Amino acid sequence: MHICIRPLTFAAALFATLAVTAPPATAQDFEVIKTEDAFRSLIVGKRLTIGDDHFVIRRNGALRGSFGGAALRGAWEWRDGYWCRTLTSHAKNTDCQLWEVAGPQVRVTRNFGKGRSFIYSK
Repeated sequence: MHICIRPLTFAAALFATLAVTAPPATAQDFEVIKTEDAFRSLIVGKRLTIGDDHFVIRRNGALRGSFGGAALRGAWEWRDGYWCRTLTSHAKNTDCQLWEVAGPQVRVTRNFGKGRSFIYSK
């Protein structure tokens, strides 16, 4: 008996087999930082970087770093599950942000979790 498998059929069979036997993708799930205590333990004092920019959130309520080649300065506080910062350099505005962690990555979403998101490394 001679069995002939056409290339497209073989490829489809191989894909189906791999789909069943291959392990699922290992995308990291971000977990929301819900309390100030958790935020302080996971984030405060760590150097957060994105590209060439970086900053450190200090225990005393200050933040310091470099953004776009210029000094970044500001103050922060924890309010109702959000990290709220007021910049005294750059845009000089206040923004409350949702913070999430997944291993060494930190996802920050502006405007109470409804705005643009950024992923920093710590």
